[in-house]
Amino acid sequence: MAKVKGKKGVAGGVNSHIRARLNYLHAAATYLQTGEIPSRRSTGPDPVEGAQAEDKESEPVSARIVPQVVNDDEAIKEESTTAPTPTSLNPNLSRVLISHMRGVSLKSQLRLPVEVKRSFCKRCETLLVPGVNYVQEIRNDSRGRSKPWADVLVVRCTTCGTEKRFPQAEKRSKKLAERRKMQEPTEKPATAS
Repeated sequence: MAKVKGKKGVAGGVNSHIRARLNYLHAAATYLQTGEIPSRRSTGPDPVEGAQAEDKESEPVSARIVPQVVNDDEAIKEESTTAPTPTSLNPNLSRVLISHMRGVSLKSQLRLPVEVKRSFCKRCETLLVPGVNYVQEIRNDSRGRSKPWADVLVVRCTTCGTEKRFPQAEKRSKKLAERRKMQEPTEKPATAS
C-alpha cells in the first residue's frame, strides 16, 4: 500500500515538524555564535514570551518592589558564575548545529531558504557574521569593468578562506509567457491606429 502524503492545506503544512527543527537549529547556532537571538520573520506571538509574560503577571506586586538584601561579595560572585559572557559562547558547537541542520535538510529533502543557505560557510560550517568572520566585496573581472552585468558579490570566510560568489545582475532572459505579455500591450495600440 502506498504511503499517504500530507495535505498542503493543513495548518502546519507538510513536514512542519522538520521545518521547525531546522529553524531551531539555525536559531541555536546563531545564538551560540553571536550571543544574540535572531529576529523572526513571523509576526505571531512568541509562545516563550507569552509564558514569561504570564509568569510576570502571576507574581505578587510586592515581590517586584521589595529589594532583596544580599552581601555584595556574594552577589558579585553569583553574577560572575551565572551571567553568560562573550567568552562562554562556543563557535564549535555552533558549527555542529549547522552541520546537523544541513544533514536534516538533505535527508528530509527540504530546501533551506536562500537567506539561511547564505548565512554559513559551506566548507567549515561557520555561521557568517558581518564584519566578524567574513569579508564581502563586489568584483567585476571584465576588462575595464565595461560589463555591468558581470558584477559578482564575493563573500570570503576569514576562518577557512573559502569564497562564495553570487551574481548581482538580473536574469538575462525572461520566460516566454512573460515576453508575450510584454509584447501584447505594445501591439494593441499599434493596431488601433
